[in-house]
Order: sequence, then C-alpha cells, then structure tokens
Amino acid sequence: MLCRSISCILVMAVAILAAGCGSLLPKAVSETEAPWKDFAEIKRVYDGIEPGRTTLQQLKLLGYDPFVNSNVTVLHFSDVLGKYAPNAVRDEYLEPGIRACLQQQTKCSAYAIEHRQIRRNRVGNFFLDFINYHRRVEISGWRFGAVIVLVDDIVVYKSWSGVPAISEVEEATNPLGPVQERGAGILFH
Repeated sequence: MLCRSISCILVMAVAILAAGCGSLLPKAVSETEAPWKDFAEIKRVYDGIEPGRTTLQQLKLLGYDPFVNSNVTVLHFSDVLGKYAPNAVRDEYLEPGIRACLQQQTKCSAYAIEHRQIRRNRVGNFFLDFINYHRRVEISGWRFGAVIVLVDDIVVYKSWSGVPAISEVEEATNPLGPVQERGAGILFH
C-alpha cells in the first residue's frame, strides 16, 4: 500500500525527520541544594560524625546547619521520642544515645537531613512521544537521609537511610495516541 496523498507524505517525512530528534525530548532535574555533590560524599561526611565526640559546632561545619542548609530540619525532644521510642519502650531496649536524650529532655535536640538528586530523561522517538503514542522516561539519581541526636551540643546518636543509586524506567504506550486521553468524549460529540 503506497502513500499517495500530500498529507500522508508530509506525515511520513515528519516521522522520518523526528526519529533522530531525541534531543528535543524534555529532561528534568529534581535536586535539593546542599554542599554535597554525590551519595559517596554525603555518606563520607556522615561517617565522620562520631557519637560522644562530634560537637554541634563541628556538625555545622560539616554542612548540618539549618540556618545555612535548607535540607536540615531541627527536631525537638518530643520528635525524637515519637521517632525512636513511640510505645514507651523499656530503657534497656533503647540505644544509649536515645536513652540519654530522653533522660535529658530539654537539653536534647536532633537534626534531620533529607537530600536527593533525581534526573528524569525522556528517551526514544520524538515523534511517538510528541503524539503521545509511546513515552519512555529513565530516572536516575540518589537519596540520603540522616538523623543526628545531640545532648548538650554533643552528638550522642546517629542513623541514616538512603538509596545510593536509583535506576528506574517509566514507560507508557497509548495505542490511540493523542486521542487516548480524551477517550469516548471525542467519539460522541
């Protein structure tokens, strides 16, 4: 079956030209601003924090300063209680630093940090993406979270969680292309 009409030839020409236009696809970056550039660096800084030795001033120099780094949240004693001892656990089951925090109450505080760098790149055929027929998004990056508990401006406890390497793919195919989202409304108007 040959394509003989001008519109059919035009559509085919656009499709052929657009097949090599992957660089026209949108890209997005979601990143929280902080002094650390990658997971290894933020983890290395975290590993340098020593309970019983690191002071609040040293912690701030490492980037855990809520007045400089907007990713740092100051937690109150009650936040620490709710996070680490929510059901009135017996003291001997608590980490020693958490136990010291709960005993000192008003002299206890904590810093929580959530840092992430996520990149979303749409890849594939520009034309198929543009007409909403086939879309593929590759997601990469990392996420790091930590809680540092202090009593009298000395670190007494630390914990971290995170994902060193995020690698995900979102893929969507709409067999009806641009009319897929409009659905039956187009057919019955």
